[in-house]
Order: sequence, then structure tokens, then C-alpha cells
Amino acid sequence: MCAGGAWKKKRPTTIRAPSRPAVAAALTLLTLLCFLARTSVVLAHGQHQHLLQRQTLAQCRYDSDCMENAYCWSQKACYCKEDYVVYRNRSNVFCLKVANNIEDSCVADVQCHVTFTPHSECRNNICQCSSAAHFVNGRCYESIGLGRICQTNHNCYVKDSYCVGGYCVCDHDQHSNPERTKCIKNAYLGDTCNNDYECVSENTRCMEICRCKVDYVLSEDGTRCLKAANAVGEACQENSQCREFLQNAFCENGVCTCVPEFHRRGPVCAKDVELGQICVSHNECVTQTYRDSNSIEPMNVQCLEGTCTCAKDYIMSTELGDCIRYSESGATNWQAYGILSLIVFVNVSLWILQKTTEA
Repeated sequence: MCAGGAWKKKRPTTIRAPSRPAVAAALTLLTLLCFLARTSVVLAHGQHQHLLQRQTLAQCRYDSDCMENAYCWSQKACYCKEDYVVYRNRSNVFCLKVANNIEDSCVADVQCHVTFTPHSECRNNICQCSSAAHFVNGRCYESIGLGRICQTNHNCYVKDSYCVGGYCVCDHDQHSNPERTKCIKNAYLGDTCNNDYECVSENTRCMEICRCKVDYVLSEDGTRCLKAANAVGEACQENSQCREFLQNAFCENGVCTCVPEFHRRGPVCAKDVELGQICVSHNECVTQTYRDSNSIEPMNVQCLEGTCTCAKDYIMSTELGDCIRYSESGATNWQAYGILSLIVFVNVSLWILQKTTEA
């Protein structure tokens, strides 16, 4: 209550939102705590594993109750000393010295396993990597070949290979040889080479340098090998595909086509030779109705004695500039009817004349 006896109204308390720096600091602290918690779990697990490797299961009250290189822990059980590991041989238990370096002396595999992983072994009384493993960065890793499943880069023993996507693969500018025993440098079109498998461009082979193999041609940009066409009508992307084995052909609308003044006869292009003109082969002869054909057999026109002439059972139509069958020619039918009428007229005339003479 104020001096005048009146009550003063309190202002409402405003709760301010935490600033962005405060939120960021809190998140950082939380992340750090999570990391420390996980690390402590990992360390505890590692320590537990290490103790298990040293635990002999022998009971004791004093160090003297334990075997050589062991001590009595909490007056309960014998543990091997630091840098020693338990080795059980039937009913006997020993604490053996852990090997610190490859080729250290040993009597059992377990002495090597602690430092060099289970992919190591005691062979000829020295620690070595097993036959299926190799030594790298102070440990023995399983040797994984190209194209096989791996867990770490150290598994991939082939030079210049790495574990990518769970498989051992060659470096980005290299590829495997056919035996998958080594990585070789990629050779592209025009690069020098010694073997076909060095050339990585599709449809190439090694001929001192990487070139297109037989039945393929180099693209206009020099980066690809394209299939050469063996016949008119085959698919294409560029003119060179139609010119490697064919003459007078080019690429049009995705297929090999004959150039102007040439036509298709079977798999090839032949020069246009019209009726009455000089020819070398019946494949050259064309008419209005017979031009491009998948067949090389003559149809209504043929090359006869060096000239394009209508074939047997066909007659030339001057008006149509074509060779047509007799039955298809209106003029031929008219001529046939005319001749027949003439024969009938002559026979009738002779019969009338004979009757007149007899009379």
C-alpha cells in the first residue's frame, strides 16, 4: 500500500526467451556430455575385455598363491600382470608375455592376437600375420582382393586399391586387370598401351595405342568407337558408320541411306540407270515403280547386253516410262482385241466369197 492509501498495480513479469548464443552453448555442452558418456562406455568395454584376457579363474588370497607373472586381485582371483595374457593348455594355465612387435618370439597364438588381431599367429615361434592376412600400420588385416567385401581400406592389399561401398576397388583413374591381381592405369583412345585390357574406352583394343577394334569407327569428336554398318538400312549416329564398309551412303534419320542418284539394292547402293541407258549390272537399272529394294534379284527391268531393258513378260510403256506386264497394259489388250477382230473379219470375208463363187 502506498502513502496515499492506494494500491499500486504490479507490472506483469516478462519471461525472456534465451538468446541464440545461449542455445548454441547449451547444445554444445549437451553434445560434449553425450560424447563423454559414449567414450566412457567404450573405454569400460575395452578395459573389461583386457581384464578378461588376463583373468586366470584361479582363486587366491595372496600373490604367492598365483602362477608366475600373475598377482592376486582383491584376494579373490589371479590375474596376469600388465602386458601378459592368459594361455590355457588343457588343465594348465600360464601368463605369457604379450608380443609388442611383429616377429617377436612367442609360444602361442594368443600372445600375437592381443597386439596384432586374430589375423596373426605364432608360427615358427615368432609372431607373424596369417597366410590370409598382411601387416599394415602395426596390425594384421585380412587380405581382401579386388571386387570382394571389405571393412576398411587396410583390408585391400592390392596396391592402389581402397574399400569403397564395402568392396575393394581400384583408385578412380585405374582399373583391375582380368585376373584381379593388380590395378592398372586407365588408357583412353589414343593413349599408349601394352595390352587390350588397359584400354577402357568401349569397343577399343591395343595396337601400340588404344584404337577402335574391327567393325568400329572413331566418332567425329574422337571420344567413342561406333559400330560400322555392313548394309544399307542399319542404324547409325554419324556418317562415318555408313562409309566404313559401304559406298555412296550417309546417315539420315538414324539409318544408313543411299546418297542422291543412287538407290538401294540389297545391302548396297547402286547408281541410278534408267531404261535404255548403258548399265553394268541389273542392280543399276531402275524404273518409276522399281527403285529401292531389299532384294538383288531383277524384277521388271534388267541389264541386257549392256542396256537397261524390260525383263521377260514385261513390255515398255513409253507413256509411263516403266516396264509393265502384258495384262497390265491397256494398249496391249486393245491390240489383242484388234488382232482378234481382224482375224474374225478375214474368216467371215473368206466364207462369204466362197459361197458367192459356189452360187
